[in-house]
Amino acid sequence: MTIRIGAVILAAGTASRMGRQKLLLPLEHKPLLAHVLATVAQLQWEDNLVVVGEPRQDLTALGSQYGIRTIFNPNRLSGQASSVATAIAHLSGKVDGVIFLPGDQPLITTGLLKALISRFAESASNKRIVVPCYEGEYRSPVLFGSAWLPALAALSGDRGGRHFISGNQEIVDPVEWFDEHVFWDADTWDDYLRLVQYLHVHKLQLMDKVEGDR
Repeated sequence: MTIRIGAVILAAGTASRMGRQKLLLPLEHKPLLAHVLATVAQLQWEDNLVVVGEPRQDLTALGSQYGIRTIFNPNRLSGQASSVATAIAHLSGKVDGVIFLPGDQPLITTGLLKALISRFAESASNKRIVVPCYEGEYRSPVLFGSAWLPALAALSGDRGGRHFISGNQEIVDPVEWFDEHVFWDADTWDDYLRLVQYLHVHKLQLMDKVEGDR
């Protein structure tokens, strides 16, 4: 049986803690958001889209660069729930589940996304919620079965789907993940600098390995 999964990248936040538009900050020669877009673009989806705020034109152009449909959220100032509802309203085709990805989590990997999808496929139920887990703590992104989409679309304010997870543990499937770096985000300037430093060191390590293999 083919599992039809949608991917939604949430990139319409106001970045109040950062104090600037963080998704366009440079990270290894491309905007921070581009890392998430590039990862999503590597997999096959029933549908994928990115929900954006301002600067609308720049963010839309970035989505187009990676072949990902861009939806503008005019109600983004009311909180994250409006972006979730906007995404659900614009999903095309019939999906069995949707992965919601933060746009500021640039180290996310296709390996993690595939692991979430695989666990969801094993459950064979659109009522399941699949969540990555690091050292006992739930992280993002999260895969919600399609049965949860109406409830997610009805949320308001700055709420995501976390209370559905905490209140329905019997249908939550955790996926243990042992690489914390994939969960790093850029909420603050210090968070961003940590990402810059990590990728710089990682790049140097790869260069050293190439030199050593010659």
